[in-house]
Amino acid sequence: SFKIEEKERVVLLGINGSGKSTLLKILDALVFPQSGSYFYKGTEIRKKSFKKISRSFRKEVAFLMQDPNMLLFNATVKEEIEFGLRQFGFDDIESRAVDIAKRFGLEKYLETPPFYLSGGEKQRVALASLIAVEPEILLMDEPSANLDPPTTGWLIDLLSEMDITTLISTHNLSLAPEFGDRALVLSHEHRLIFDGRLDAFLGNQELMMKANLLHKHRHRHGSVEHAH
Repeated sequence: SFKIEEKERVVLLGINGSGKSTLLKILDALVFPQSGSYFYKGTEIRKKSFKKISRSFRKEVAFLMQDPNMLLFNATVKEEIEFGLRQFGFDDIESRAVDIAKRFGLEKYLETPPFYLSGGEKQRVALASLIAVEPEILLMDEPSANLDPPTTGWLIDLLSEMDITTLISTHNLSLAPEFGDRALVLSHEHRLIFDGRLDAFLGNQELMMKANLLHKHRHRHGSVEHAH
């Protein structure tokens, strides 16, 4: 069990297959738990009753999936950014879309079909479309996976400027401190084995090895063998 407070910046750590993506899908109400309970703002999120709150929930909780192709389906970048704005009844949709495109460095691609773009550019479009509707919570699944170093730096700067709740999954320990200061750590058995300050986890070799995020291996120097 865990609880995330408003405006917290939380990092979700674990090896591939530990359940990070599934947990994020549960928190975004894309799948529903087979056991246990999930509460959002005091309301239990259940499949049978979700339809009653789905509109407000979808506006407030945004989920950037690892594969941006799962989120892009409009004919142009401009229409992609405008889609959520239209769904939620924003005013001045075209000017809002242009403004968000400039913020994300996408203005030259406004009339371009998203499938012509690179992986990193697609991720920018997907994120711009989510941020355009001003969510309160941003869930991100391995957001740096498709990004080159400069774009990763841009993403880190963007997240530091945003005053919203974030839960970001990664297995990149060097980037984790850039994404938050609290860690939730899943084991390969899908158990929550740590919930606390990220720096405390990164300083605990035993816990990191338990999570399989750190390992020992043998190493040879000529006839000398030791371990790293």
